[in-house]
Amino acid sequence: MHIYAFGSVCRGEIDQGSDVDMLACVSDDACPIDGQQYSIYTYDKLRELWLSGNPFVWHLHLESKLVFSSDGRDFLAELGAPQKYINIESDLEKFTELFNSSSIALSNSLDNAIFNISCVFLAVRNAAMCYSLHVGQPEFSRRSALNITPALEIPHEIYSTLIRARLLSSRGHGTLISKTEILAVIDQIKTIHSWLDCLEKSQNEK
Repeated sequence: MHIYAFGSVCRGEIDQGSDVDMLACVSDDACPIDGQQYSIYTYDKLRELWLSGNPFVWHLHLESKLVFSSDGRDFLAELGAPQKYINIESDLEKFTELFNSSSIALSNSLDNAIFNISCVFLAVRNAAMCYSLHVGQPEFSRRSALNITPALEIPHEIYSTLIRARLLSSRGHGTLISKTEILAVIDQIKTIHSWLDCLEKSQNEK
């Protein structure tokens, strides 16, 4: 078994909303590891993902830290660099669809606003991460959409609201989001949509 830390703790971006992302590499799915505490992958599955150039394994390759090895070896390091990431077109399409469905639901009703804003954030962040990997400048932080070129040009407080919604939805952590803040996010939907279109056009030019 091999256990790795990855994510914000390895980037030095720890804050009150951070947790410690942990990966457990195991021989088979029956290994008695708590799936609530670890992302669990078999060695064979990780090798498969490595060969596909999956963004998650690029994240692991660039930012993970080994914290336990049952055999004294560093499994991920021995895999070397993953294959080139080539699925930018389909991934951008997938995250744009997530954004569209979530933003429409948000605009139509505030009943599930936190969840829908959380999905907007997920779409925006993942689209930015995939694009950054596509252009050879990987950016995996929560604020990836603000740090890449072209950057998402929305007020930082609005982007912070997206992050807060994600933390509330996925971890139950943080302060509640007010109706005024929700409406401010809705006001930025068109800008975010235009940015996603820009990413799609830009990746076609690379």
